[in-house]
Amino acid sequence: MDFQKLADVLEELEKTASGNAMREILAEFFKKVPAEDIAVVSYLTLGRIASDYDDVVLGLADKSVLKSIAVAGGIEMSKVDKLMQEKGDAGLVAEKALENKPRTLVPLGKLTLQELFDKLHKIASISGTGAQEQKSNILVSMLQKVSPKGAKYVIRILLGTLRIGAGDMTVLDALAIAYTGDKKNKEILEAAYNICPDVGIIAETLARKGLKGIEKIDIHVGRPIKMMLCQRVEEIEEIPEKIPGEFAVEAKYDGERMQAHKDHNGKITLFSRRLENITAQFPDLVKEIERQVAGKEFVIEGEIIAVDEKGHHLPFQTLMQRRRKYDIEKYMKDIPVLVKVFDVLYWNEKSQIHGPYKIRTQLLTKIVTKSKHVMLADKIVTDDISEMDEFFHDMLKEKYEGVIVKSLTGEYQAGTRGWNWIKWKKDYVKDMSDTLDLVIVGAYHGKGKRSGVYGALLCAAYNEKEDVFETVCKLGTGLTDEVLAELPKKLAKYRLNHTPARLKVKKEMEPEVWFEPKIVVEVMGAELTKSPFHTCGSGLALRFPRFLQLRENKKAEQATTSTEIEQMAKK
Repeated sequence: MDFQKLADVLEELEKTASGNAMREILAEFFKKVPAEDIAVVSYLTLGRIASDYDDVVLGLADKSVLKSIAVAGGIEMSKVDKLMQEKGDAGLVAEKALENKPRTLVPLGKLTLQELFDKLHKIASISGTGAQEQKSNILVSMLQKVSPKGAKYVIRILLGTLRIGAGDMTVLDALAIAYTGDKKNKEILEAAYNICPDVGIIAETLARKGLKGIEKIDIHVGRPIKMMLCQRVEEIEEIPEKIPGEFAVEAKYDGERMQAHKDHNGKITLFSRRLENITAQFPDLVKEIERQVAGKEFVIEGEIIAVDEKGHHLPFQTLMQRRRKYDIEKYMKDIPVLVKVFDVLYWNEKSQIHGPYKIRTQLLTKIVTKSKHVMLADKIVTDDISEMDEFFHDMLKEKYEGVIVKSLTGEYQAGTRGWNWIKWKKDYVKDMSDTLDLVIVGAYHGKGKRSGVYGALLCAAYNEKEDVFETVCKLGTGLTDEVLAELPKKLAKYRLNHTPARLKVKKEMEPEVWFEPKIVVEVMGAELTKSPFHTCGSGLALRFPRFLQLRENKKAEQATTSTEIEQMAKK
């Protein structure tokens, strides 16, 4: 299939402000896509060339990209640099540069979707001496085969700045409409996606085998499973109402949630909550898990915690220093880690997720041998709320965040915020029940001391039922000079010149700059109140919001939901 057809659709989507309209446009396009191309189209529609967990890095420097544009357009580098200064978007630079391409530069045929996909993977695979030049030459060859509009989207896909606002759920909705004629079937696709978070596999399976094929998708070791999420309550007395009888109470740690996969070849892969491959950052942990966890194949979950030489728990920010590409050996020595294992999802050719928590954790006790760096999560089993409260305060003394209460009979609900798990944190004893993880969707230019940076941010919660983001506060307090200087750089690649397609916002709250919903921040506030200006739930706003930290370990769709905020407000 000609890439130009996708470029035309991306152009239409970029001009579309309605999420529902986006789904219809995509669905109509998907109907025309050959089955052999639907996986590629699904990735490219999201501005990717693989799933998040595949960890494919194109590694083409911005300067090399601009050089490729100059060569493909037959113009001087100085003109390309000037265009970049004017437009701030390499995609728009490519479109402009190729509009005036000299007639002597004859197009070298048409760029197909598969060729684009294959060449981008080729770029990602090249390393070593002369890599940038080789990558640049491949990019030039692609740009010479596309229209100016096509060039814009080739560059944006390559740089990960597509900016059309489509998310994974948007694509699943469109696939359901295109292949089943009923958007309600998205629930079946989403259930499969929670076990197999790869839109390419979901799309191709649906195109070739229909819903019956989708329903057969199961755990595959080496491919992460979307992690189960916790519900929350406002009063401790609500917990036995939601989970009657005996329940487990586990410590909630201030670390990084991790899923460890061991395949039949003995290879161990670690995935983060965002489903990123973090194996390279924790080679010491890989060796420990290999030694301490029995089984030919397994998928286990736990929390990675940074510790000092005495084994005392260190803050999350310290642990994040381990998330680096270089000096790994040095940081292994400076910041040792341990993992507290709390669940097993697969073991020796058998899925465990549909079994009760009690049976899963019994299996854990048999396969995990405790060591200094691998151990089971701290836990009690009780039916007494006062005993749970005592354990909760013991965990606070250990500098942990609180506890998670788990149903002994509950299955593992991948990707779902279910009542089988309920979190109870130290923040719940404050005036406001909890901190919120909100998504930056806009910004307002700073004045006075904040001149030249963003003075405030427009933040939103996630409405998971409608797959939209709803505004809940304007955030300006708590932003340090360091964070203020950092934010424009972090947000630049997500900047839009229009309202994000999946955003509900009222005119009174329109910011001066829009952003694709990507970056999550943790925010504390005084209370939740009704507001005529915000769109969260029934029209709720967070009063006196205060920035606490960036939550780079969370995706936008893992932010606090509008439903959760409604529940908090009712209390």
